[in-house]
Amino acid sequence: MQELAQLRSGRIRLGATPSLCTGLLPDVLRAFHDRYPGIRLLIEEGGSHDLVRELARGALDLALVVLPLPTPSPALTTVELLREDLVVVSSPEAAAPGRGRTVRISDLESERLVMFRHGYDLRELTVAACRAEGFEPDFAVEGGEMDAVLGFVRAGLGVAVVPRMVATKSGRGLRVTPLARPGLHRTIALAHRSDVAPPRAARELQRMLLER
Repeated sequence: MQELAQLRSGRIRLGATPSLCTGLLPDVLRAFHDRYPGIRLLIEEGGSHDLVRELARGALDLALVVLPLPTPSPALTTVELLREDLVVVSSPEAAAPGRGRTVRISDLESERLVMFRHGYDLRELTVAACRAEGFEPDFAVEGGEMDAVLGFVRAGLGVAVVPRMVATKSGRGLRVTPLARPGLHRTIALAHRSDVAPPRAARELQRMLLER
């Protein structure tokens, strides 16, 4: 504990997907900053594929990624943090997707989707779920990051599949509808290089993330 109390300076290079920067990280980083105000936090947003590449080349100390990794790497150590439900968001002015209380993946065949850019984990997950139901999703607009996608949905351009945590924190002006069972989920993990121990400050942030 004395060693941790001496963490008065340094930096942590943390990668995370944009949805986690919106949903999970703000509260954890505030708690970390309150405890270690001298530690600089450098955040890089990106898809899991990009973050894995940045970890491999030593540009990041830690990264929050979505499992399974797009290209599993034996050089990385991953620890599962949480399993998160996905929900459907739509404009309150538009007709409710599905039957109102829940949405089935098959209901999305009759909806126009606001879709994330290529390389975005949620894009791959949503498209794969639609194809498993036997249809190709119809995109009203595509290519956005999380904030853009939510804004397009608020404007009534279509519906989107997003993490429940994001919908809870950023869902003002949106209708949030759960997916019918079995639903869609994603697994969030904390990753770092197996051959290089993260710096002391990064290990402490890792501990706080695992506790939460």
